[in-house]
Amino acid sequence: MSEPSSSPPARGKKSLVIILSIIAIGGGITLWQVLAHRGLESTDNAQLEAEIVGIPTRIGGTVTEVLVRDNQRVQAGDVLARLDDAPLKAKLAQAEAAVAAAEASAAAADLDARVATRNASGNLDVAEATKATVESAAKTAKTGLREAQAAVRAAEAAASQARSDKDRAENLRQGGVLTEADLQAAVTRASVAAANLEAARARLDNVRASLDQAEVRIGEASARVDQTNDLATLEALAKARADAARAQVGVAKAARDVAALDLGYTTIRAPQAGIVSKKTVAVGQVLAAGQSVAQLVTDGLWVGANFKETQVAAMRPGQRVKVEVDAFPGVEVVGEVESMAGATGARFSLLPPDNATGNFTKVVQRVPVRVKLVGLPSDVPLRAGLSVSITVDTRATTPRAAETARVD
Repeated sequence: MSEPSSSPPARGKKSLVIILSIIAIGGGITLWQVLAHRGLESTDNAQLEAEIVGIPTRIGGTVTEVLVRDNQRVQAGDVLARLDDAPLKAKLAQAEAAVAAAEASAAAADLDARVATRNASGNLDVAEATKATVESAAKTAKTGLREAQAAVRAAEAAASQARSDKDRAENLRQGGVLTEADLQAAVTRASVAAANLEAARARLDNVRASLDQAEVRIGEASARVDQTNDLATLEALAKARADAARAQVGVAKAARDVAALDLGYTTIRAPQAGIVSKKTVAVGQVLAAGQSVAQLVTDGLWVGANFKETQVAAMRPGQRVKVEVDAFPGVEVVGEVESMAGATGARFSLLPPDNATGNFTKVVQRVPVRVKLVGLPSDVPLRAGLSVSITVDTRATTPRAAETARVD
């Protein structure tokens, strides 16, 4: 009788070893993948972003020239289109003429101010001199009045004496003492004395009339002096008129500057470098002020990514980011975390959710993260809006990330 064979147990042990080895290798690979990807946060909810600037016309007008094609690259300041500038050139010429007229008026006002001040000073001197002359004439008239009054008194005394002498002579003639010739002489002296009295009285009346006229002229001269004496007020009025004329110069210059700006706005230029897209302007088109003529996609690209709120705990600005563009498989772009939004994406929606209702359902929120691209490949035509997948290495600690972590 033969002995039992030992090969089946040996084969079982060998199979067990193989199975255990496979399990060990699989577990090792799994452990390696877990350890290798620990601290890496990825999302495909991301796309390339860029500033898209609408290029409007600053004024209305008719398009006379278009110098750009759709999807053409331009530099800052490049001319995109031109509007008809003839009306605005006419307005600028009109504004410049208004400036010249205002400047001439201001110069004339300055001269008028100086002349008015000089005339006021001269008029004051003339008025004061006239007043002094009239006052002197009044003093002379007063002296003449006293003399005339004295002459009247003397004439009255002489006339009274002459009448007495005539009366006495008549009595003596009746008594036969005086001759007829002596009587006639006394009568003549009385008549002369009476005439002298009338002349003295007439001269007194003339002197009084002259004094009254002198006093009236004194009042007029005093009023004229008072009228021209306020030189400060006259100078202030003249200066105010000159200042108003100079202010009109400023208004005219401002209008001229506005006209010059409007004329410059007839040339539509690119505000910055980029690619002109969605051109909506053509020669002969009438544009309104503020109407868009094209969209400018600027050169500065970045990634706008939306991570789950459970992924951003260890995320900091400055951490390295790997960017894979769906349109260019195999092309890897390097970036770094630049900033994180101040609120979740839902908070920026038109109607933010209100979780105060009784039917609340918890939803994982998304946090917008901005990623700055570093060293863009020149041979890859990246465009805003392309879908990308990014991976953030939250294990790396850059000085910027460490500083932000300390601040947090």
